[in-house]
Amino acid sequence: ILVNNGSSDSTPKIIENLKRGNSRIKQINIIKNHGYGFGVITGLNAAKGEYIGFIDGDNQIASRQVIKAYNEIKSTDAVLCITKRSKRSSKFIRKIASIGYNVLLNALFFTNFWDVNSKPKLIKQKFYKQLTLYSKKWFIDAEIVLKAKRKNFKIIEVPVISKERTKGKSKIKSSIIKELLADIMKYIFYSRFKKT
Repeated sequence: ILVNNGSSDSTPKIIENLKRGNSRIKQINIIKNHGYGFGVITGLNAAKGEYIGFIDGDNQIASRQVIKAYNEIKSTDAVLCITKRSKRSSKFIRKIASIGYNVLLNALFFTNFWDVNSKPKLIKQKFYKQLTLYSKKWFIDAEIVLKAKRKNFKIIEVPVISKERTKGKSKIKSSIIKELLADIMKYIFYSRFKKT
């Protein structure tokens, strides 16, 4: 399932060309980008397999790493497989921001996850609906992990190698940081008072 999350470039045409050569590819076009999480949830809701999951389209994680994670979750009774980038080719400031984010989440929610935002993430389909995901933006990764933890789902962490990004740009903006902090507060409120 390839999700075109409101792209304004040639992404839709590229997906259409890929579809012509592989009938297993399903294309989802989101006209207006409502956020990263919205795209993830849209794709997951369309997935039909026993195990479903997602990964970014930036080509930083090789396909063999996805297969590795899939084999790991299939060989255990785990419900959720998350990954951690044991080798990561990213800029120094990006690494520091990631470490800071993970330290903050672990401190606030009494967890010990190494790399909450790492992909791929895989989950058994029958447990996915129980998460009732709502994060439309960048908090989606944390929401999945935190809700699975609250529900006492068995979670495994699998190390993966992240290659250097060759296409597109990844920027850390103050607006994204503010957005993540707001989403953390929203999650704390909902988890305490709404029980979701």
